Amino acid sequence: MVLGRPEAGSTTFLKALANRRSEYHAVEGDVHYDSIFPSEVYKHYRGDVQYCPEEDIHFPTLTVDQTLGFASTTRTPREHLTKSRSHFARKETDVLTTLFGLRHAKNTRIGNAAIRGVSGGEKKRVSIAEVLATRALISCWDK
Repeated sequence: MVLGRPEAGSTTFLKALANRRSEYHAVEGDVHYDSIFPSEVYKHYRGDVQYCPEEDIHFPTLTVDQTLGFASTTRTPREHLTKSRSHFARKETDVLTTLFGLRHAKNTRIGNAAIRGVSGGEKKRVSIAEVLATRALISCWDK
């Protein structure tokens, strides 16, 4: 957990930890993921390190179910003894919508300023569920 006042550098620190450095001119110092360098993480393990920004950025025309379904599909196991990939993703999506109290909004668009959609609190829960659906090894949450 990183605590800090606004403009104290918490977001910059979390982005550096999550290997999101491209928007900065330079990052001084070293960050290693055990024995793996950031360049290797970017090239081979990008999905294992996630950064969830403060702003909820989604495709506004997709429903909650479609958004979480896509996120679940990105990290389904290739082979499972009893389930197909699509069945695994469907079950994970159902679990996340139930866990975050989004079952009632499952078929509602995410929306934005121009498209009517879910409420702000529901959108925040979709963002959190979306990151959890990717099953990342390292998650940085900027809230």
